Amino acid sequence: MPSTVVVHGPQGCGKTGSAQALAAHFGCTQIIDDWDGRARVPAGSLVLTNRADWKASALPALRRVVPFARAMAEAGLVGAEV
Repeated sequence: MPSTVVVHGPQGCGKTGSAQALAAHFGCTQIIDDWDGRARVPAGSLVLTNRADWKASALPALRRVVPFARAMAEAGLVGAEV
């Protein structure tokens, strides 16, 4: 089962603009932008949110939560045009 990755950061930081590149880096098959923190998420999704009050029960068991800046660094996208 593919892992779900939650990328969180403040509104306007670049999550949406970097979504395709981040999904490719993390091997995610679907992008969920502006997640409300409560809707169920399919396994293998890249989930983008600026919410701090999300519910872990809405996410698949295999998940990783990463701040936006760290996700960008891991993907080698810092300073790159995406």
